[in-house]
Amino acid sequence: METETIRGNYTRLNADRVEHLNRARLCASLTKPWIQPPEGWSENEKLPEPFSSLASRGITNLEGRLLLALFPPGVPWFKLKPASRYKFDPDVDAEVVNEFSNLLSLHEYIVLGKLERNDGQAKTRTRRAGFRSRMRTAISQLLICGDVLLQLTDRYSIKVHRLDNYVTFRDTSGDVLYHITQEEIDPLSLSEKMLETCNLDKEMLRNKSTEQRMCKLYTRVAWQWDSESWLIQQEVNDKIIVTSKEETSPYFSVPFELAPAAHYGIGLCQSNIGDIRSMNELTERTLDFAALASKHLFALDHNSQVRPQDLAQPTGSVIQARVTAGQISDVGVLRADKLTDFNVVNSVRESIRRDLSSVMLMEGETTPTGDRVTAYQVQRVAMELEGALGGVYAPIADAMQVPLIERLLYQLRRDGDLPELPQESVEIEAVTGISALSREADQGKLMQLMQVLAQLGPDTMSRLDMSVLLDLMMRQSGIYEPGLVKSQEDIDAEREAAMEQQQQMSMQDKVMDAAGPAIQQGIAGQIPAQA
Repeated sequence: METETIRGNYTRLNADRVEHLNRARLCASLTKPWIQPPEGWSENEKLPEPFSSLASRGITNLEGRLLLALFPPGVPWFKLKPASRYKFDPDVDAEVVNEFSNLLSLHEYIVLGKLERNDGQAKTRTRRAGFRSRMRTAISQLLICGDVLLQLTDRYSIKVHRLDNYVTFRDTSGDVLYHITQEEIDPLSLSEKMLETCNLDKEMLRNKSTEQRMCKLYTRVAWQWDSESWLIQQEVNDKIIVTSKEETSPYFSVPFELAPAAHYGIGLCQSNIGDIRSMNELTERTLDFAALASKHLFALDHNSQVRPQDLAQPTGSVIQARVTAGQISDVGVLRADKLTDFNVVNSVRESIRRDLSSVMLMEGETTPTGDRVTAYQVQRVAMELEGALGGVYAPIADAMQVPLIERLLYQLRRDGDLPELPQESVEIEAVTGISALSREADQGKLMQLMQVLAQLGPDTMSRLDMSVLLDLMMRQSGIYEPGLVKSQEDIDAEREAAMEQQQQMSMQDKVMDAAGPAIQQGIAGQIPAQA
């Protein structure tokens, strides 16, 4: 039996998810059509144009909120902590745990700096989008399509794969068994050995334009149960050109809401597709009503003395018409007497608009207004929005942040930028949500504890190790400045220097005390001699 190629595997799985892609394209057509364009779309073709932009503005609002909540600039959005089996082991020296915590706090900034700097990009081509630009694109695809696949390259840059360019296969518990991606590449980017393997002639490729020589690269990342690692294979022209094994996968599949036994996630837009579609169609009907109401047409009776050209006469002109009680009776104006129907449509549209605005955290659309708005009403709306945001960032933190940091640590240690640590000695905690943008909550608890202990007297305070307390507060503040906090060696050296200086001053005082009488006698003996 002939082994199935990676391309064949991709084609088969891609055909099995047509309905899911159609739903994703529908959600995109009502919000941001370019996130998942129609099948076979090219850039010279027109994209769908929805009548309402409320859902698009809501997605943009969520993108900004999630980007700041999940990846705040300049602040580590994750914590590296000593494993619980070391931290809470009474046999492990507390000073060792504290020093290890300080080391991991330093590693956080190394990891963050490597991810956000992306030095490798500038060395190859014109600088591309940075970390947060790519993550914003990923969040947008996640909210609209419900699923996104990210890749951390060897150059520490983020690559976002569009939904119609990858397939995923999971088991019934939702764990990924393998991914397959499809990419368009320039074959001249491959090595000569790779070109020879996939039967491509380098000289013939050089004679073609870039558009003519583009080819498809298929990458399969599959979990291997026997070795507990990820097998990565790349294929061009049905020939395997790269095979490698990795302990940690460089690909991160992030589903927004994963149904049992499903391979792809359901997005926020699909969960609210009824309101989004209704909002779009009711906006269209509202525009139809407005267009009809704004239409200005004249109607002439068949026996009217007014001619059509008379209606085009300038102001002040005199025309012939039948006049009754000062009114022209043989000329009428078209009127749309459907105000009641318009009010019904507009009322339903406003109700749906408020519901969508609440889902997409647009406080300006959901906060009650009026003269009698109470503080309780505003607080209740704020709590609802906070709860909604928590439901949005929870799946992203689990499937995106922690695996990304695990892969970053693996690559940094592999490349020699971080020292090797004992296996399973570090735990990763995602720092997400509005209340966790900084570590002020932990600092507040610590300061409150210090105030309580201070009230218990100096004996209680003396039980605290101030050096450990200072290290903890520096870690929680998220500030690291080399040399700002003195090390224990510096403190011991200063203490020894002070003791030596004190001993020298004491010796000088003793010498002066011993030499005092002799000096006085000498002075007394010199006075008569001078006289």
